[in-house]
Amino acid sequence: MDTFGLAIATISGSYLALTENISWFIAIILGVITAVTGGLLRDVLCQLEPVLLHRETIGTSALMGAIGFVSLYELDLNLNIAALIGGSIVILTRFISIYFDLHLPKFKTQGK
Repeated sequence: MDTFGLAIATISGSYLALTENISWFIAIILGVITAVTGGLLRDVLCQLEPVLLHRETIGTSALMGAIGFVSLYELDLNLNIAALIGGSIVILTRFISIYFDLHLPKFKTQGK
């Protein structure tokens, strides 16, 4: 369920930036920041350990979806179609990473 929220937050953040005539690059970054911060805030308010602190691909999924949405939006594709495709990219990327148990690399500290 949180994957759908991630998709909605990603597209909403990117779209809001685009409506303020901000560059496409910043719109992508703001979409990712909106999504990741929203999930972090949700975990903190629910008194859960933030998922973001693990080796999850949440930021990567949001980045892929934001790139897809902003690219299609800048190509003057219908807003609803661009949002559906961008959101689908977030959801599919997240589901694939969960299904295949894909994680980001973890850096080892010197003491361990």
